[in-house]
Amino acid sequence: MKIKNAAGFTLLELMLVITLVAILSMGSWYSWQHWQQRRQLNDSAQQIQRLLLRMRSDAWWHNSERLLWLKPGKPWCLGSGRKPEQCHNASRLVLRAPWPDITVHSVTAELGFYGIKNTARPGHIVIKGTAGERRIIVSARGRVRICPQSEEQCQ
Repeated sequence: MKIKNAAGFTLLELMLVITLVAILSMGSWYSWQHWQQRRQLNDSAQQIQRLLLRMRSDAWWHNSERLLWLKPGKPWCLGSGRKPEQCHNASRLVLRAPWPDITVHSVTAELGFYGIKNTARPGHIVIKGTAGERRIIVSARGRVRICPQSEEQCQ
């Protein structure tokens, strides 16, 4: 006996749907990875900015000089005060690399803050990751801001 009204999908239709789902999944996986890399780069830049703002506040509060040092390598660390042998977050003025893929590309020599009227030695810190670069800029008046390398105002 033949069934005239069979319900269901053919093998060809199922293969087509599976192929479409696989293609869409690959595209979303790439986008998700790129989003994660951008988030890690932005998070690292914000943590460095917060460290610099803590250094500025500490310099103003104690009316003393706070210079920034960099301990390169894997993991790198930034800080103020006495440079430790090992990088660890024992002080609020030390920042250890939050993500292993983010590196510190350059730091202006003797970048720091002075206690008088929140003044600072102007300079910048450039960090790099697979998602690009970010520049953390310190002005002579102690303003700390973040911008991508591609912006005109970053130069």
